[in-house]
Amino acid sequence: MMKKLMMTMMLVTSTGCLQLHAADDLPTLKVQGNQLVDENGKAVVLHGVMDTPSPYFNGNRWGNHTGDDMTEKCIEYFDKLFTAMTDHKQGAYCTVFRLHLDPCWTNAQGASSGYWHYKDNQGNYVTGEADNSNFSESLFKKYLESLYVPIIKKAISHGLYVVVRPPGVCPSDLDVQDATILGTKKTYQQYLKQVWWMFAQNEYVQQHSGQISIELANEPVRITDNGKYTDNAMTSYFQPIVNLLRTNSKTKGFTGIIWVPGMVWQQEYKGYAKFPVSDPYNNLGYAVHWYPGWYSSCGGKNMNVRKEYVMKKFLESVPVAKTSPIIITEIDWSPYNMDGTPHKDEQGNEVYPNFGTWATSYTSSFGQEYKYVHDQLGNLSMTLSGTATYLDIDQYLRNRRVTPAFNGMEEACGKACFDWYKDWYEQQYGSGTNGIETIANDADVIQITYYNMQGMQVDKPQRGVYILKQLLNNGKVTSRKVCYTK
Repeated sequence: MMKKLMMTMMLVTSTGCLQLHAADDLPTLKVQGNQLVDENGKAVVLHGVMDTPSPYFNGNRWGNHTGDDMTEKCIEYFDKLFTAMTDHKQGAYCTVFRLHLDPCWTNAQGASSGYWHYKDNQGNYVTGEADNSNFSESLFKKYLESLYVPIIKKAISHGLYVVVRPPGVCPSDLDVQDATILGTKKTYQQYLKQVWWMFAQNEYVQQHSGQISIELANEPVRITDNGKYTDNAMTSYFQPIVNLLRTNSKTKGFTGIIWVPGMVWQQEYKGYAKFPVSDPYNNLGYAVHWYPGWYSSCGGKNMNVRKEYVMKKFLESVPVAKTSPIIITEIDWSPYNMDGTPHKDEQGNEVYPNFGTWATSYTSSFGQEYKYVHDQLGNLSMTLSGTATYLDIDQYLRNRRVTPAFNGMEEACGKACFDWYKDWYEQQYGSGTNGIETIANDADVIQITYYNMQGMQVDKPQRGVYILKQLLNNGKVTSRKVCYTK
């Protein structure tokens, strides 16, 4: 029986009977306690990169503008990136991709969106990605179908889970009472509700809610309740969005993992420890950002490594890491570069010039502190701040060689994460595997169960693709998808 199944699976790709992509082997993930787990209850920690379909942020590699004539070029570009970042033979081991639904596709100058143009705490109107007053619902729906979802499909076909963040960034000052304060103008919370409700209606998103997750917002700074900081302000702000997504979720909403952000550019989560966001599906975690210098870690030229102290400070700011899975959706570093150009970070702090990352530090300082916390807690997934901080994009586009970013510099995040991602992958799945359990020997199997692709148990498989689950004599359960050709 086992020999027949194994032969059948080997024939799948050679005969073209049913071409199975990596997506067919990508198990559904859910939250269990403070871990992400697969269908067998095995803990999973994800590692990868984020990116955005913006001509500017992609160095105009696929084009210098947005529009219908650019969608295919953009999708093809990301398909190449996904091929590179999952190329095990060349040392790349990404398992997750964070996609920004970039507003350069969804905003239209003069669009009558009805959304309030927010001001910062200095009284100035917010600009750039924090300004959603030109958001176009029709453009969002259009490019959700023709751009964003096709990119998601490409990522999943390469075996990548996908975390999706909304278009743009949060205005700096949000208030639970905005709807009352702003009167007839629509609030940023209403914007998030609209974006995520439209996203959740997509058929492909609904069918792949085990592989696609949602990060509710990007980098809230200050969240108050009627102008005051309260322990429950963050929960009061984001709970209605979660409630909306879970409403009628079996037919209209979203059943997948939801990642809730904190404030102070996603550094502060204490309020959630007292007032956690509730979820009827218990399928919720928290999305955190971590740059050098945050949580008392090393930053700039500081080389004073304090691993235990940094973990203590991290847990003080992110106590929900003890009870919920965490994904670090932004992180990067490269060392001081005397020939580089300094800049200011999101908090207005001067950043030492480096080799092309948002933050400046060293693998031997900040990197070691971060890795210690990652390894000790065991439930921190992560995405680097961009594909270009993981691998050398231009070299790959020239000659299909996959190499770490920044010329493989030991003290930068590209080389460090090439090494770490491979090690973590092999710890999780074993060396030389593709992340899917292999068929066990006959002697080890005491029970076999078959399920169709809708998850229903079947007695005897016919021609097609099925999930095969095996109960082994050591108590473990293995599963994978198999193809029956007759």
